[in-house]
Amino acid sequence: MREKPLILIVDDEKDFTEIIGAKLEGLGCDVIDAQNWAAAVKQAQELQPDLILMDINMPGVSGIDAAIEMKKDPKTKNIRIAFLTSMKEPWPSLSGDNQAISQEFGMDGFLEKTDDLDALAGKIQEILAKP
Repeated sequence: MREKPLILIVDDEKDFTEIIGAKLEGLGCDVIDAQNWAAAVKQAQELQPDLILMDINMPGVSGIDAAIEMKKDPKTKNIRIAFLTSMKEPWPSLSGDNQAISQEFGMDGFLEKTDDLDALAGKIQEILAKP
C-alpha cells in the first residue's frame, strides 16, 4: 500500500502537466507524466498508478482509444482513468452528459481543464476517494 496516491498525467501539453502536477503534489500526491501513448502504457503497467488523467486530444492515438485499450489490458484494467480535456464537446456524434458518456466508455470521470485549479484538484480527490 502506498503512503501517497500516485497519479499519471497523460498529456502532450507539458506546461499544463507541470501546473496541475505541482498542485497535486502540494495536496500530497506523487505525480508522474507521459506525453504519448507508448510511454503512458509502459508507466501504467510498471507503476500501477492509483489514477490516470488522460487528455482526449493527443497526437497519434487519441486519449479515448488509449484509455479504452488500457481498460482491456489485464495489467492496467483496474486502474482508475479520468478523461481530462479542454474540449467542451469531445464527442459531437454522441448525445448526453460528458460524465455519463465517460462512464459508458468505462472511465471513472470526466474533467475539464480549467483555470480553477482548486476545483479541478477537488474533483481529482473525489475520484481517488471512491472505493
